[in-house]
Amino acid sequence: MNTIVIAPYSNSSIRDWPAAHFTTLIGLLLDGWNDPDGLIRVTGTAGQRLRTNAIVRPYPSGRVQNDCGRLEWVDLVQELRNAVCVIGNNSGIAHLAGSFGVPTVCIFGGSHQRREWRPLGFQVTVLSREIGCSPCHLDHGARCPNGLACLWDISPEEVAHAVLKAIAGSTHTIGAAAPDPA
Repeated sequence: MNTIVIAPYSNSSIRDWPAAHFTTLIGLLLDGWNDPDGLIRVTGTAGQRLRTNAIVRPYPSGRVQNDCGRLEWVDLVQELRNAVCVIGNNSGIAHLAGSFGVPTVCIFGGSHQRREWRPLGFQVTVLSREIGCSPCHLDHGARCPNGLACLWDISPEEVAHAVLKAIAGSTHTIGAAAPDPA
């Protein structure tokens, strides 16, 4: 079964795309992804499970699963390797998926310098808004005087388009090791 993995949380809220955007994104992907049997797995820690319930609640559990806190690290790594696409913030999951050569869409906020901190990989797409206050180098979303405008301005439609394009143009072989960059 083809799977899209979504990791909606990083280790800092200054880098987290709004949960409501992830909810909308999932609906757009279910409508636009030409795989009626495809599965969307939303992953994270056990402590993120309740917040993630709100993201996945509108969708059928046969198509969208909340895996927060349910996967051991080795199983999560295998899910990333086998995904047709991984969507995440500027977080370890996006970096790891990109390094595996998996099509990865990274929603990158304005707290860090994108050119320096973006995930690397030949199938990584980084979506960001470099607005006047970025990079702000803030460490928590509550400290942002602009209401995380750099993240709110990235629309679910833009992300869905990038994901569907990444899937369509993928050269990734499910479960394959990343190519040697040398």
